[in-house]
Parts: sequence; structure tokens; C-alpha cells
Amino acid sequence: MSLETDLDHIPRGNTAPGVNRTVIDYLSTKIDRATQAAVLDVPCGNGEFIAAVTTLFPGLTAVGVDIAPPDREGFVKADLSSSEELKFETRFDVITSISGVMEFDNTLNFLRRLREIIADDGLLIVTNDNLLSVRDRVLYFFSGRFRQYPMFIADDAPTWKILPLQNLMRILRDAGFETAEIRYVPAKWTEWFWLPIALPIYLSQNLAFALGRDAVPYKEKAARYPFVSLFSRHFILICRPN
Repeated sequence: MSLETDLDHIPRGNTAPGVNRTVIDYLSTKIDRATQAAVLDVPCGNGEFIAAVTTLFPGLTAVGVDIAPPDREGFVKADLSSSEELKFETRFDVITSISGVMEFDNTLNFLRRLREIIADDGLLIVTNDNLLSVRDRVLYFFSGRFRQYPMFIADDAPTWKILPLQNLMRILRDAGFETAEIRYVPAKWTEWFWLPIALPIYLSQNLAFALGRDAVPYKEKAARYPFVSLFSRHFILICRPN
């Protein structure tokens, strides 16, 4: 069976549609089925991402960490809000944090801890919700909320922090990581119905980028927020330790 066929059967897991597939598709450009490497997924949820990675790349040694992980070998229970609990004797070649960074009260401390346990030439992949899609902008304008974040939640529901792309990149830099690449998860075809609204937004957005008086060059601004970002529900940051 080809890798492309395998990718089509990757489970969604505890994240937005297509995120796990996009992350593993990227990993396939960096490693092959025989690569020997240590991988950490944190938080790992129900372990579906770990299961998919180790099936496609049998040479990987993978560990999943979560406050409520699956009860089987390869998974560790830890309160990730406490850096003291995230301890390992080895450094990891690849660390993934998929749809997890918005769950911590102190995101900077969490990412600093990851910097301590990643190899000097390691790869960190962080994903999070894209709050600047056309759908989210329109929804916020009319209802005051984003698609992924209900206005009213139950008292016992997890607290999710809103972390836009630019904020997360700054926190990663403060934690000792350099963002090497930004990718957006391909949108479902239904998102393209927003095209008539996306076109004027994209033009006015880029005009604001060009006229903005800040230290970020126009080309970098445009690269962070390409046209496809107006339709994608999720972004992926590919980082290296600096």
C-alpha cells in the first residue's frame, strides 16, 4: 500500500479534520519508514496520532503524554501545566503538540519545557486553530464569537485560550524556538463558498500590511497570511530550536 493511500486512512483524532494527515504528510518528507528517531506527542489525547505515526514509520519510538492518556504501553500520565512532571532521560528528535497549546494557563512555561527535552537539531510541530478565516471573521462580526469557541460553556468544560498565529509565534520565540515554516491545513471544498467575501478582505488586508508602520516586512506579513489562510480552519508551525 502506498503512503498516499495510508494517509487517506489517518483518523481525525482530537483535532480539526485534516490536521493529523497534514502533519504526517509533512513528516513523510523528512523521514522514511526505516528512520530511527524518538518522537513525543504532547498532549496526546486518545493516542490516535501516535498509533498512526508508529504504523506508518515503524522505526520511530513514540511516547504520548496527557493528563488522561490511554492505559497502555508508550503513554505517560502527567499534568502538563506543571513543568516538574514533564521529565525524560532522553531528548526527542521530533515533538508534536497538536491542538494542545491553547489548553495551558502558561503556554510559555510549557514550550520552555519542550525546549529542554528536544534535541538540538530536533523538530517541533505545533498546530492551533486559525481564527482569521473568512468564516470566523464574519461569525465574530455578527455574534461576537469564533467557530471553535462557544460564547457560553459548562463550568466543568476545559478552558481554551485564544492564541492567534502572531501571538503563538512570539511565545515560541521567547521559549527558544524559531518558526521555520507556516502551513495551513487544506480547507474543505465548502469553505470556498466564502470566496466573494474573501477577495475584498484579502485586498484590504494586504493594503493594511503594506501601509503598516511596524518592524515586520511586507513580504513576511503576506507569507504568514496567504490567501488560503482565509479558508483554512487550522495552521501548523514547523519550528527548530535556536
